[in-house]
Amino acid sequence: MKSPFSAKDQPADTKAEDALAQEAEVELTRSEKLAKHSKKAAHHGAEGGKDLAGWVDTRTNSSGIFTAMMSRHVPKGTNWFYTLGSATMFIFAMQAITGVFLAMYYTPSATQAYASITHLTNEVFLGEFVRGLHKWGASLMIILIFLHMARTFFFGAYKYPRELNWVIGVVLLVLTMVMGLTGYLLPFDQRSFWATIVANNITASGPVVGPYLADFLRAGPDFSATTLSRFYALHMLVVPGLMAALIGAHLFLVVKLGTTAPPWVRMARPKHARPTETVAAGVATADVADVPVADERAEETEAPAEDESDSGEQASS
Repeated sequence: MKSPFSAKDQPADTKAEDALAQEAEVELTRSEKLAKHSKKAAHHGAEGGKDLAGWVDTRTNSSGIFTAMMSRHVPKGTNWFYTLGSATMFIFAMQAITGVFLAMYYTPSATQAYASITHLTNEVFLGEFVRGLHKWGASLMIILIFLHMARTFFFGAYKYPRELNWVIGVVLLVLTMVMGLTGYLLPFDQRSFWATIVANNITASGPVVGPYLADFLRAGPDFSATTLSRFYALHMLVVPGLMAALIGAHLFLVVKLGTTAPPWVRMARPKHARPTETVAAGVATADVADVPVADERAEETEAPAEDESDSGEQASS
């Protein structure tokens, strides 16, 4: 209902009250907007980490990969033998971390390599501890990978459909041995020098590719300063990169194909498998009455023989 007075005819007091009411409404609207903005800011501040994790997850599907690796089916009878692969991968990660710290102080030079190792062991804080972890970790990794391969062989995990994973494991075993060979020369003392010469001569005695492989490792016909640089490059860059890529492929196939059960555990029949039927020897499942049992067949074959003998006796008489 419209007011009987126009805006010009309204009293001054009424106009003042309307102006105050309008200002109050404007202030209320501003306060509501500020409250909403503060709530949004608090919400985004609290949920910022989740939003970032969700943003990364939608683009990489990391949660699905993590779920597939950690929540996969484990067969019945799984025991501590199945942890050898994870233990080997853990030692490889430890070797990579300690190797990075050692490379910060190592000098791949024929004249300074031994001095840098001595400085690292005797003067650098925790240098001897880190070098010991790297040295003994190399031996432990070789032992663990041999045990893991033995478990895979004796449990029959190399059979269909896991043949490719077995081949990758064999290649990883060879690369682990190459890592040990190339790393043994890096201190460049008398023992490592002559031991590497012996190992390289054994490599040269191999058929066809042996001499070429030995020349490649030596970086020439004889051992020299270039040989140390060649071994350092292989030990720090080439072999670890190949091993990391193959370990990723190995884990992918393990998640995709699953884990085999121990040989002493009998696998359960699938739910939709056909029921087993026990059929007696000599009896057909379709026409039981028409096909005699094995004992009845024997009796039938013996009966004519008796009849023939009886007829023969009658004829002679």
